[in-house]
Amino acid sequence: MEVTANSRISADNDVLISEIEIQAPAERVFQALTDPRQVVLWWGQRGMYRCTEFSSDPRPGGKWHSSGEAMDGGPFTVFGEYLEVDPPRALAYTWTASWTGDAQTTVRWELAPTANGTLVRIRHSVLAARPELAQSYRGWPMILGWIRAYLETGATVESRKTA
Repeated sequence: MEVTANSRISADNDVLISEIEIQAPAERVFQALTDPRQVVLWWGQRGMYRCTEFSSDPRPGGKWHSSGEAMDGGPFTVFGEYLEVDPPRALAYTWTASWTGDAQTTVRWELAPTANGTLVRIRHSVLAARPELAQSYRGWPMILGWIRAYLETGATVESRKTA
């Protein structure tokens, strides 16, 4: 399945924005973003990186934690705290990744119903202070393609071709 996510960075280089339409209801997309059993099924690709463990307490102030295998086979972790949980419309949380030291950014998912499913928009912000982070997070269109393939065709990390 070809990824057709649009991606751009804001004029002030602070927000990376990616969006894609998924042929699934917003409730189903929201569930795939927050359910630990589902996240490990769709987030990643063999030969690239993949999430192998995910925990989630989706409520404002609740924590989330992800760990997995990086491209080089080494471990990575990403974690944060939920800032906004408004099912099935919005989900926002802080994001701290092991490969960026102590840099904390913010990720916000916006889900809007369309005639054929859901428009999914992700905004990864607080990037201007560390321009190298914007380059590091250019993978969101690929990630949006993974969740779309999971929800539309059942594709998982295991069933996807190795990168």
